Amino acid sequence: MQLDEADAAAAKLLYKPMFDDVADVQYQVIAIKPLTPDAPLPPGVKAWPGPGQAVLSPALLKAGREEGIDTRFGATVGTIGVEGLSSPGEWFAYVRPPENADTSRMWPTAGFGKPTPFGVGEAMFAKPPYMLFALTAFMGALPVAALVAAAARAGSASRDQRTALLEALGGGHRVRAAVNAGEAALPVGVGALLGLAGSLWLISGDLQVPVVGYVVSGADTQRWAGSLCAAPVVAAVVVLISVLLLHPQQQNRRDSVRPRLTRQRLPRWWPHLCPFLLFLAVQGPGMVTDSGTRLLVYVVGVGGTVATLPSLLGLGAVAAGHGLAAFGRRRGLSGALLAGRWTAAWPGATVRLTAGVIIAFVLVGQTQLWSTLNTGPARQAQQTVRQVGSSAVLVFLGQDRPVPAEFTAALPAGVDVLRLKSEQGRPTSEVTGTCPALKRLALPCTPQATLVTPAHPDERVKALAGWGTPGEGLHVRQTDTPEGSTLILVGDRGHDLSVPAVKEAANRHLGISVPVETLAGSWLVSANMADLDGRWVLLYGTFAVIVIIASIMIANLAEFMRFTRKITAVSVLAGNRTIYISTAFFVLCLPLTVASVIGLFLHHWLITPITANAYIGQYAEANGVLGTVLAAATAMAVAVWLCGAWAAERAAHHWRPTAD
Repeated sequence: MQLDEADAAAAKLLYKPMFDDVADVQYQVIAIKPLTPDAPLPPGVKAWPGPGQAVLSPALLKAGREEGIDTRFGATVGTIGVEGLSSPGEWFAYVRPPENADTSRMWPTAGFGKPTPFGVGEAMFAKPPYMLFALTAFMGALPVAALVAAAARAGSASRDQRTALLEALGGGHRVRAAVNAGEAALPVGVGALLGLAGSLWLISGDLQVPVVGYVVSGADTQRWAGSLCAAPVVAAVVVLISVLLLHPQQQNRRDSVRPRLTRQRLPRWWPHLCPFLLFLAVQGPGMVTDSGTRLLVYVVGVGGTVATLPSLLGLGAVAAGHGLAAFGRRRGLSGALLAGRWTAAWPGATVRLTAGVIIAFVLVGQTQLWSTLNTGPARQAQQTVRQVGSSAVLVFLGQDRPVPAEFTAALPAGVDVLRLKSEQGRPTSEVTGTCPALKRLALPCTPQATLVTPAHPDERVKALAGWGTPGEGLHVRQTDTPEGSTLILVGDRGHDLSVPAVKEAANRHLGISVPVETLAGSWLVSANMADLDGRWVLLYGTFAVIVIIASIMIANLAEFMRFTRKITAVSVLAGNRTIYISTAFFVLCLPLTVASVIGLFLHHWLITPITANAYIGQYAEANGVLGTVLAAATAMAVAVWLCGAWAAERAAHHWRPTAD
């Protein structure tokens, strides 16, 4: 709770929020100093740290140990309890300044408990809750709903026979509903038990979310234990209701054993729009200059490609079916012949099998792309850090003041100090320093101000001119009394300085609120923070793709079984039942595998206009996740192929000739 200046006399402590980073990830630090003996302790802190000491969250202490976080703010004398943190994995620190530190810029307060408008600690960097809810609905609830619908409407010969028998015996809707519910009760019950086991696992303690790395507090989940345990039961009821409402109709049974094409045909020219719209998405943004128009062209191109893709796949399925049938006829492969004829006659089944997989890759890839997108300065910052590294470090004093000799003595060996002076209203900046320090950057050593040319050989100077100045010129001047509010620490070219060591020296001798960063470091930190949010999209996107592929496989496996019932007599003509293995391979496994590869390549093709002019911090990780999804889709394609072949062989085993 912050007080006004008029109430400063009632203050029991002083505090000041600051920021620091570990592994280029930002977190909050609170400088705090008690003024009275009865000053309240910070939440989660058992005892006041002494002057020049700190208490850190356990996660921060673990993550920053290699960067010297335990001594960066002084001696670490304890850790913050979980009751004082937003989550068990939060990075947070309380730091008590030394006794001789300047506290004029710290704020008086009477205690803790009232949040600031911007939040404290981890809450400052969190996205609004509605974004997580929307992501859960879009990439969680919708794919699961599709899976439930596919499972509820999956075809079954024995179920169709049972339903026909009930109808023949006069069973009404209630009887059929009771039988259908009983049929689904066992798998739904098993699913509910598995869900309950998952809920019990969630409330067992602190758990780390995979891919994201966020730690869910066991105390939080235990407060919602009732809802978590009730959720599987509610889900089971919803699934049973879905089974009753979505049960396949039994009318016109003779026509229902084969796939149907929609009667509402699209214009003949509709499939041919797909290549044009794909070209528009990939090349169109580069043909316009206005950013708003460029984005509109890209969105229209991607959306149009997704909308027209199924029709183009239908044409491709017909052509591939004819080609596969001809190949099977020439080589004597009856499985390829049957699969090709069926695909050419009923391409809609293949389209439904493949289009969903391809579109799933595109949609998840686009969502991940835009969630981790950083343009302009962020991309340039990444390139600068890659080229320069930490061979030059900036220390922002905030004002032109003397630098204590203890600070320079605490710096790593072989480091020289220059100063950067930028005045408000002036388009240029000036670097001043001693002759040895200027020579470290290959700068001229003259008392007259000299303009640095863009062709300067040292990358650090060019980066400094681009990031540490107003951008209209950088002058250099030799002097024994450097001026400027920013210190430039430089060593030998090509050798990185220890940023943690510089931060520790600055906190000890310049004040704990003095920022220290590499050239372009602040932009890189901002980009990394956005990338952390993008990991949630990777997690949900992976789940969505797997669930969507599973629902597509279930629906098409059921459709394949309807097809196999029409060709059960083929095994008699072929002399063996292994024909169903090759037929299922060409109908199920091959299209799914090809669709996964096409979806992955189409995703990479569609994102080229964005990645060419943007910085995607987690792009390599996204490739790894999409590669994992591709491998999972391929494994599932093999699984559904074997299941389809086994089910078809079983159906042929029980086939007996009947009169038509």
